[in-house]
Amino acid sequence: MYELIIAARHLRARRRRSLSVVTWLAVAGVALGVTALVGGFSITTGFEQAFREKVLGITAHLFVREYGLRFERYRDVEEEVARVPGVKATSPMTFNEAMFSGRTGTAGAVVKGIVPERAQNVLALPDYLEEGRLADLPGRGADGLDRIILGAELARSLGVSKGDAVTLVSPLRSGEYNEGPASPRTRAFRVAGVFRAGFHEYDARLAYMELSAAQDFFGTGDTVMGIEVAVHEPLMAGQIGDAVRKALGDGDYSVLDWRRQNKNLFASLTYQRIAILVVLSVMVVLASCNVACMLIMLVLERTRDIAILKAMGARDGSILRIFVFEGLAIGALGTIIGMAVAYGLCEGLLKNGIALDPKVYGIERLPVVFSGLDYLMAGVGALVITFVAAIFPAIRGARLHPVDGLRETHA
Repeated sequence: MYELIIAARHLRARRRRSLSVVTWLAVAGVALGVTALVGGFSITTGFEQAFREKVLGITAHLFVREYGLRFERYRDVEEEVARVPGVKATSPMTFNEAMFSGRTGTAGAVVKGIVPERAQNVLALPDYLEEGRLADLPGRGADGLDRIILGAELARSLGVSKGDAVTLVSPLRSGEYNEGPASPRTRAFRVAGVFRAGFHEYDARLAYMELSAAQDFFGTGDTVMGIEVAVHEPLMAGQIGDAVRKALGDGDYSVLDWRRQNKNLFASLTYQRIAILVVLSVMVVLASCNVACMLIMLVLERTRDIAILKAMGARDGSILRIFVFEGLAIGALGTIIGMAVAYGLCEGLLKNGIALDPKVYGIERLPVVFSGLDYLMAGVGALVITFVAAIFPAIRGARLHPVDGLRETHA
């Protein structure tokens, strides 16, 4: 097609085979926008995946609880839930707040009572242990102390490690479960292990205790807060949760999947992703405006050439295609360069990493994830935007009358 040959000639400098400076500037604008867009995609996808992995490591896929304060029939409910297709394992748990006192400090945190041999089938806690084993949690040692596993940041703030003793003060001993007045209780526990999930909220404010020890210390009796459920397909947790809710039937139970348990976190990630991508997309749009201006200048500069082509029989559609091809060529070259630069930058971030303040961001390193879909969306988006930007100059060139073009040239 002669349109492609002419488009290539228009993009080159008049006396050289290389691209003109104006063309390179337009390409650079598109490349910069694509680099920012792909980088933004990679980082926001990385944040979403990092938080999802942390949440799924510490939070069960489904959480079943009974409406009300006392969940006493949890064993029967577990049997019902375990029969639902797609359910992998279940584990009862309690969840209570307490004040911790160690060698060098005090801190408030929540204590999760679990059955270790069952919880390890529901949570990824064993993978996060830096010290100790989950199997060390049940029972009492020779000193008669129940055992507890602390988050790494919590242990650091208390100045303790495995083997040290910590003192817990329960804010409520019985007032929440009986009619009598609330009375705090104090007890010493032996640190059996330390875990690091990499999510500051968990590492600084979470501890694990054997279920019966937690029930005894907090005075809840043989009751639990809820049942944690693992499913075979975490991304299908919502549908399986609906099946669990239907199996329980009577409406006395709440069933939350991992997304709903952390809906504020994932909603904020979604809003941030949208905001970032909108801002970065504007960069691509501005770059496409540069392409449009460059093509308009080219139309004005090539008025005589267009007039001669039309006088020789070239149709309006052919002239239109010439300038559209020029816009697409700039967009394609800028997209390829931008993707290559973005890939190199992301590789550098993966190898060297950027440290983040976990107290602010919740995680310790800047997460970067390569996704073929993200690259495809950025590339297609850039090409579509540059195509749209090329339409107006192309139409202007196509509508040029040969006589007017030659008259303007001789004027």
